[in-house]
Order: sequence, then C-alpha cells, then structure tokens
Amino acid sequence: MENPASMPDELKREQVLALDIATHTGYFSMHEAGTWNFTESKRRNGNKLHGAFRTMLLAFIRRYGIRQVVAEDVCVNRHFYDMRRLSELRGILLEVCDELDLPEPEFVNVTTLKKWATGDARASKTQMIDACKLKYGMTPIDDNAADACHLYYYYLRKHRL
Repeated sequence: MENPASMPDELKREQVLALDIATHTGYFSMHEAGTWNFTESKRRNGNKLHGAFRTMLLAFIRRYGIRQVVAEDVCVNRHFYDMRRLSELRGILLEVCDELDLPEPEFVNVTTLKKWATGDARASKTQMIDACKLKYGMTPIDDNAADACHLYYYYLRKHRL
C-alpha cells in the first residue's frame, strides 16, 4: 500500500479548464468564463493569433493553478481552412501542457458533447446555448462559451469530480 503523502493530490473542480478552441475561443472554469477573441488584423503583420492564444493560455493556467484541460476535438468538415486553423491551435495547447508539465488535454468529440448536452447529436448553436441556460442557469455570451461550459460539466461528470 502506498503512503498517502506520496500520492498526488486529487484533481479538484477549480483546477479544470474547458476550451472550445477557435478564433473566438470559449473558455470555462470555476474562476472565469467567456470568450477570448483572437481575430487577426487585416493589416500587414497583424497575424498574431498563435502567439496571442499561447500567451493567454499560459497566463490563465498559471494564474488559477489549472492542472487539467478539456477541449472540444477538431471536427473534420467541408471547411479545410477552419480545420487547419483548429489543428494549429490544438498543437499549441499540447505544447503549453508539455511546457507546464500538465497531463495531455482530454479531447471530446463534438457530436458526443452535443448529444450529452441536448440529447441531439446534431444540435444547433442556439440549442447548445438554450441547454446551458436550462441545465446550469447561466446565459453564455455566445455559442463558444456555451460549448466550453458543457465541456466543463461533461468532464466533471465523466470523472466524478
């Protein structure tokens, strides 16, 4: 039997961050929730999305002692540009977790999340927002924040936190 003092601390709700990664990244934790806007400027050298995402993520994780990240997985669809951008941001998330010695993020399939949140695997953005209001009594600022909220509670439920 292991010595309890040598066992790692159990993960707490306050140490979980949920992300709906995109140019408008929805985020949810016990500390803060909302949407980070990483829209790039049209002017030359205005493409700072990757660095801004990395900087914001590092600061948030360090500020609140986040120990686990859960994120919506990249969905393959007709929009190649969107898929590529999401994959790039996912790579940055993995690198940040490596740098901070956090476990690899848990990625949740989009249809799994929608089915869990609404009962409909093809739920619309409006349905996801409405489910957030109904289940948690909160009105998210947009569909990205709603998705992050559902991700957070999905993760808590799955891991019984």
